[in-house]
Amino acid sequence: MKNLLFAGIDVSKDSFDIAVINQNKKIIMQNKFEMNLNGFKELSKKVGKLTYDDIFFVMESTGVYHLNLYFFLIDNNLQAAVVNPLLIHNFAKSSSLRKTKTDKKDAETIADFALANHKNIDFTNKIDNSIRSISRERDNLAKNVGRLKTEIKNVLHVLFPELSNHTNVFTKTMLSLLLKAPGRFPIMKLRTQQITRLFDKTRGNKVKITPRELKTLAKNSIGIKDESLEAVLILKIKRLLFILDQIDDINNHLQSFVKEHLQQDFNIITSVNGIGETTAEKFLIEIGDIDNFKSHKQLRAYIGTDPSIKQSGSSIHVKGKISKRGNSYLRKTIWQMAVGVIRCCDYFAEYFHKKICEGKKYKQAVIAVANKLIKTLYAMLKNKTCFKVKNNAKLINVIYS
Repeated sequence: MKNLLFAGIDVSKDSFDIAVINQNKKIIMQNKFEMNLNGFKELSKKVGKLTYDDIFFVMESTGVYHLNLYFFLIDNNLQAAVVNPLLIHNFAKSSSLRKTKTDKKDAETIADFALANHKNIDFTNKIDNSIRSISRERDNLAKNVGRLKTEIKNVLHVLFPELSNHTNVFTKTMLSLLLKAPGRFPIMKLRTQQITRLFDKTRGNKVKITPRELKTLAKNSIGIKDESLEAVLILKIKRLLFILDQIDDINNHLQSFVKEHLQQDFNIITSVNGIGETTAEKFLIEIGDIDNFKSHKQLRAYIGTDPSIKQSGSSIHVKGKISKRGNSYLRKTIWQMAVGVIRCCDYFAEYFHKKICEGKKYKQAVIAVANKLIKTLYAMLKNKTCFKVKNNAKLINVIYS
């Protein structure tokens, strides 16, 4: 019989506690280390003194604090896995009624969890947290873009309120113009030829208003002259352009990563009309290897679109709202994908309208489509097949060929 050890690690910002147990739940080692290179080296020395055929390290996902230690273990050819804290929490509740909670005790609980579940934990998949972090940063930057655009519109509503009604103020051409002439009065001072040269010089989407029309619009505007607000507008536009450049850099990086590592899976899921390149990239990066999930239900649970269930005895069995206990980034992505396929793919559009006719509210119907989409994508990725439909089918079926 192999001598297996199970190490539970409770991670905090500046330190981590570790408890190592054997197959009989006997504690073999228990220590606290600093979250720095000396602490990592000390951990390596302690582990090196242990006798074992194999050792499994398990830690909770802590956002970012666990990453350095996780990659240290992986780089030293040790088997390590990061698990959802909810799994540990539920395991602890089922194991004991006591509410004792210390870092030392948490490490023991995680070690017990590792012993009980090591056959179901994937220790072979090295999570590419760096690429996942970049993908999530794109989402954060996109939120900043949305806020900035709202703020720019609010400032323009004072300086030149009519402009946004006549053209898209967020084309590169218009943003370049507003950097030079931030408002009604600065635009009035420009000659028509100057505006024409600026329009011709700037690369990007062409504006739907001519220089002469723009001058006339400015002349008849109710916008006010306020140099402070004009300065604020310039600062906000510069910030917006800077963030847009960052998003372009991230897009290029992610596209290169997908092309190198995920191109086949990318082609598979984008074969569904309504799934765009950005959402496809985010979906694949967040789920990692599809083989980590034994069924589409497990994938749904990981995303958090599975129903929460309340049950008491045999007489009460109520399905509540979705659990929302999974990956929030994936949940947002699958919602975006569901909305896209409802709009562009007959198969999912018909299913959506079917749910509406059954009395589902809009959000409930979209979630139903999202879950059907998860099931479909899971099968496609598992079987390495693209999405195909029968044109003559009333409710179009997916063909796996």
